Amino acid sequence: MSHLEGITELLGLQGWEVVENGVRIEEEQVVISIARCAGTGYRCAQCGQGFLFAYDHVEPRLVRDFPVSGRRCYLEFTPARVGCERCGVHLEELDWVALHQRCTLRYERYVAALCEILPGLDVAELEGLDKNTVYRIDRKWLAERAELREEKPVRHLGIDEIAIRKGHRYATVFYDLERREVIGIVRDRTQRRTSSFFRRWGKAQCKQVVAVCMDLWAPYQNSVRKYCKQADVVFDKFHVYGYLTQAIDEVRREEQRMADKAGRQLIKGSRWLWLRRPDRLRRKEKQTLEEIVKVNANLEKAYLLREDFEGFYVAEDKGDAQAFMEDWIARCTESALKPFMKLAKRLRRWLPGILAYFDYRITNAVSEGINNKIKVLKRRSYGFHDIQYFFLKILDATGALPPIEALSHTF
Repeated sequence: MSHLEGITELLGLQGWEVVENGVRIEEEQVVISIARCAGTGYRCAQCGQGFLFAYDHVEPRLVRDFPVSGRRCYLEFTPARVGCERCGVHLEELDWVALHQRCTLRYERYVAALCEILPGLDVAELEGLDKNTVYRIDRKWLAERAELREEKPVRHLGIDEIAIRKGHRYATVFYDLERREVIGIVRDRTQRRTSSFFRRWGKAQCKQVVAVCMDLWAPYQNSVRKYCKQADVVFDKFHVYGYLTQAIDEVRREEQRMADKAGRQLIKGSRWLWLRRPDRLRRKEKQTLEEIVKVNANLEKAYLLREDFEGFYVAEDKGDAQAFMEDWIARCTESALKPFMKLAKRLRRWLPGILAYFDYRITNAVSEGINNKIKVLKRRSYGFHDIQYFFLKILDATGALPPIEALSHTF
C-alpha cells in the first residue's frame, strides 16, 4: 500500500482519495486535498436521484475534519453540480458533509459529544471555533436525538414548574414519575401552554395516564381534566407543605411587626427555626422557640398547628387522613390567624386531590433532583437566549435523549 493509499484508507471517505502531493502542513493545521475516485457517480441534493456525469464544478471548498496529530485538519475538495430534470441545477449531495456546511458530519458529531461534558464557550475555545458555530452544531444534533425519542406509556405523570430566568419567568416540566425522567417541557405555566403539550403528546398517550401529580395550580388542573379525563389528580405533598410554610412565615412577620422592641429582637432571625422539624433543632434553637411561644400566643398557635400537621401524611389510610384533615382545618379556622384561615379554605377546596395521595403514594420529589441539574446547567453555560435549545439541553442533562451513538449518519 502506497503512502497516499494509506492516508486515503485512514480518511475513510468512500469514493474519494487523496491527490498526489495533497497533504500540506501549515503551522498549526493540516490541509488534505481529496478528489473523487474515477467512476463514482453523483446524487441530486434535492431529490436524491443519481447521475453518472456532473453538470459542472464550483470553486474548491475547505471543510473542518478531525484533528490530526494535535493539529486542526481541513479537507479540500471541489464540489460538483448536477443537472436534474425535476429540480434543475443544484449542488450534489455528499454523505460525509451536509450541504453548505463548513464541517464534516463526523466532526460535527465530535463537537456535539464535547458539548455533553463541556460548556459551549469552552468547546469553542478548545477547538478554535466561533461560539455560534458550536451552538448551531450542538442544537442540530440535540434536535436529531430528540426526534429519535421512543414514546413510552406513562402511568404516573408529574407536572412541576422551574424558574428559567429572573423576573418570574417559568417553564412547565412533565415527568414520568415511575421512570424518573423528563418527557417534555413548555414555556410558561399557563393553561394554553400546558394544553399544547397534551395535544402534541396525543390522545393515545393521555389515555395511558392513571394519576397526575401537580401543585395546587388551577391552569394545570384544567388542562389535565380536559386531556386526561380518566386520570386522578394528586396534589403534591411538598407543595402542600410549602403553603403551610408560607402561612406560618406570614404569622411570624406580622407578629414581629406588631411586637415591642424586646419582642422584635427576640423574634428577629428566627425564620428557619419555625420551619425545621423539632428533632433537627439544636438545644439553643429549641430554647429560643420556647422563649418566643411563652410571650406570643399567636406564634404558639401557629407553631402547634404546624407541628400537628405532621400527622396527616403518616395516616394509615385515606379515611383516617380525611378525618385528620377535617379536624385540622377546623382548628385553623378557629385559630383566628388570617394566614391559617386562608390556608384552611385552600385545603378544603383542594381536599379530594390532597387525599388522592393515599391512593397512589406519588410525589414530585423527582423534580427536586432534576431542578438541581438544571441550575448547574444554567450556571455552567452562563444562561441561554434560545429557549428551545435550553429545553433540549435539559432533556440531555436529565438522560431523556437517546445517546449520540444512536444517530446512524454515514461518513
